[in-house]
Amino acid sequence: MTSIRALFLIFVPTLMVAGCAHTNHTTADRAKPLIDVEPVNPWTHLDLRNDPQDFQFVIVTDRTGGHRPGVFPDAMRRLNLLQPEFVMSVGDLIEGYTEDRGQLEAEWDDFDGFLEALDMPFFYLPGNHDITNPVMADVWENRLGRSYYSFVYQDVLFVCMNSEDTQPSKISAEQTAWLEQTLADNADVRWTLVFVHKPLWVYTDAETGELQDTGWPQVEGLLRPRKHTVFAGHFHSYTKHVRNDSRYFVLATTGGGSGLMGPLYGQFDHVVWVTMTDAGPQIANLLLDGIWDEDIRTDEMARLVEPLLNGNAVVIDPILGDGEDFRGGNALVQLKNDADVPLHLTAQFFAHDLLIPSPAAIDIEIPPNSVELVTIDVTTSEARNIDALSPLQLDWRATYMQDEVQIPTIEGRSPFVVSRTYPLPRRETPAIIDGDFSDWGPLAFNIREPSEIDVDASSWMGPADCSWRFGVEIDDEYLYIAVDVTDERQIYLGAVAWAQDGIEVRVDGRPDPARSLGRDEHKVFVAISPGQTLDDMILGDRETMDQMGVRAIGIPTPTGHAYEMAIPLSYVVELQGPDWRQIRINIAVDDFDEETGPLAQLWWQPDWRDPTNYPASGTFERAAE
Repeated sequence: MTSIRALFLIFVPTLMVAGCAHTNHTTADRAKPLIDVEPVNPWTHLDLRNDPQDFQFVIVTDRTGGHRPGVFPDAMRRLNLLQPEFVMSVGDLIEGYTEDRGQLEAEWDDFDGFLEALDMPFFYLPGNHDITNPVMADVWENRLGRSYYSFVYQDVLFVCMNSEDTQPSKISAEQTAWLEQTLADNADVRWTLVFVHKPLWVYTDAETGELQDTGWPQVEGLLRPRKHTVFAGHFHSYTKHVRNDSRYFVLATTGGGSGLMGPLYGQFDHVVWVTMTDAGPQIANLLLDGIWDEDIRTDEMARLVEPLLNGNAVVIDPILGDGEDFRGGNALVQLKNDADVPLHLTAQFFAHDLLIPSPAAIDIEIPPNSVELVTIDVTTSEARNIDALSPLQLDWRATYMQDEVQIPTIEGRSPFVVSRTYPLPRRETPAIIDGDFSDWGPLAFNIREPSEIDVDASSWMGPADCSWRFGVEIDDEYLYIAVDVTDERQIYLGAVAWAQDGIEVRVDGRPDPARSLGRDEHKVFVAISPGQTLDDMILGDRETMDQMGVRAIGIPTPTGHAYEMAIPLSYVVELQGPDWRQIRINIAVDDFDEETGPLAQLWWQPDWRDPTNYPASGTFERAAE
């Protein structure tokens, strides 16, 4: 273990309390107000919070994973106003994810430039964006030395760990042995603070619920006997956990990719102000728009409100037609309460210029762990083109009827969609996967107005900036998808597929209702960026694609970029059987106009992972044989 106790002596301030001018005071005198005390005084008491062993430091969290320019350097300037004694981090400091040494050096130079504004020391920690491959690890070692280390300050042990040690989401046996020795060498410290990028205590086996073999179970076993607190990042969403009678924090972002949806979602930019006392660290979350305590979002609160926040509590089955005209229909609204306390829900349909819902309002109490069904009839005065019908919007307010956990009323909006299934035309001959559409007819879908724009909607300037056409066809063996993107300016950086211009395709081949209600599970996921040449084409999750037999290609074109892919239908047959009829598809185009971003992620159908998702969006159906 490397102790820097001596180094930190220069950061310990001498506490001076204002008072009258006197001379020859002892140190103890100078630590108290010099003030006349009367029988009655205009203050509460004079027990100052000035224990010489108490100290304050700050933790900054994820800057990258879709960083938003300007946020992190602004946070550095604000830290100088607060004047903590030093600054800790939990990793993901650069975008990384490349083997281009020059690019890595440039990104680290940029990051180090942000730190030049800091008055106080900054302690680095590696995240998956910083140290995933051997080249990144080598650059880290050349610039920063060790990827895990420790130090002691004011009788508190700081342990900085590497959650990407030898492979992603892994703490090696060597690092665990080092930790065991470090803890043994510091058995009598008053507290231990652990910093690690990934919150590996939530990495559990889906079937057994047991912790995965990441090395964390061994780490947690070593920490269990002592007073300790753990800080992590990675998920870009704040949650406080309590494990082994200790607090484990997953922090949000300091400029990293985020929807910034607020405390109930755990999505906000913040720094964590820590005051270290003998009773443990006192936590204050300093947001750009305020200061919150450590219970800004607890594990209990997150579990309670998650179904409401992720859109699973209010699910409206769509009315799906197989033709172009719509004359009316009905569907079920599913109101689900997964909590152990009653849920009161009120809802009101927005007025629509073409569609008339009945009933137009809902007021219902949903018992614990139950589902209530409400049938909604929809009529229209005359037949309408189904593709021209915008969704009905159901605005709702939900309140948990209990006192133990104070949850404010949660408001949401759910779309009620009148849509249709799309045909799966058959090909007479297999498609040639080369990015050349000469063996296709006209591509059936022309997307000039995305249904949803993620990350930064303001950076998309309209169809002239970026639009696309796509087609979907099948033969006996493959599902073929062709995408032709028109892009005013192409940005190819050699980075991960979704960190530059490219596309993301999602295919869900499960049977209903899992497919229609799915939010991104059990899918085929293809992410492609064409790079500067065909040889530079970048695929996301290439290993899984190879295992499934997915063939895909992306190439630059004079007007943008073009893609073709062939996905084996055996994937669908395995899930639904040979008589399958429907699959679900969604496509996003990732559009950058500058190398530093921001990203406009343009979706054909609403992102399945978002609250804007509606059941069965993007459903394709093959003709009966």
